[in-house]
Amino acid sequence: MTNQPGNPWPGGSPPQGPGSTPPWWGSQVSQPGGHHPQQPQQPASAQPPYGANNPYGANNQYGPNSQYNGGPSGFDPTRALGEAPPTPVSINEFAPPPNRTPLLITLVALLTLVLVIGGGIYLRSRAEQVTPSPSPTSTVAAGPGQPFETSTGQRGRWEILEHTWTDEGLQLHVRVYADTAAISFSFLAFANQSTQVVDPTTSPQSPDIRTGTARATQSVTGYVFFPMPHEDATIILASGTGRQMSALPVKA
Repeated sequence: MTNQPGNPWPGGSPPQGPGSTPPWWGSQVSQPGGHHPQQPQQPASAQPPYGANNPYGANNQYGPNSQYNGGPSGFDPTRALGEAPPTPVSINEFAPPPNRTPLLITLVALLTLVLVIGGGIYLRSRAEQVTPSPSPTSTVAAGPGQPFETSTGQRGRWEILEHTWTDEGLQLHVRVYADTAAISFSFLAFANQSTQVVDPTTSPQSPDIRTGTARATQSVTGYVFFPMPHEDATIILASGTGRQMSALPVKA
């Protein structure tokens, strides 16, 4: 088999495929012992320029990992698509309106105070201009006795006209006045040393007024007897229901 000049492929046409035929193709000779001589390293094929297969275009100087600084169209891939971002809103826009109620209350109070003071000054000046004229007044002449008042507001007076100690007890001569309205009354007594409360009994003298009623603007006079030891005592005038209204002392 002969090799054609310029064709290292033994006996025929060169192999099909891209690339050039290595100069050492077909010139390998087996060495004794079955060893083959070390083949030379195949030179690396030259890579095509970046622009030839560049998906961004042959004239694009930016690679897939290069940072884009904008182009003639003004498109910025780092900015989100869609509407423009909203204008920043301050939190003060959501604050409630100021409360003016305390101010209004203060103004109303001041206005009221001014009106009250002004009205008082005006009325006082008017009263000083008017000459007071004498008018009849009704007064109740204070009578004899110790004044008292009931729980319902009736006023009256009472007094011990005379007292007498006997072997059985204390004899009293008493008068009760009703100044405004009818008053029902009763009596109690106690010795000052023993503080023992004593109820009245039938009086040996009449009229016996242990209990009774004095009509309005009238008086009731009578006797009350207490069976008690001969010592200083306190006589209590009570209401018809036993509620204390006044008290008077009696010496032994």
